[in-house]
Amino acid sequence: MTKVIIDAAKALDITVHDPIIIGKDGYVSLKGPKLIRKTQSG
Repeated sequence: MTKVIIDAAKALDITVHDPIIIGKDGYVSLKGPKLIRKTQSG
């Protein structure tokens, strides 16, 4: 799902740096635990 969001953002010329999920008991960064990886644009 994160890849879909990142690809959609690219179409709008938006860079996603660190998507987070916010829940009732807190939040988690997807970049921190290496759940997403940096890709080269181009």
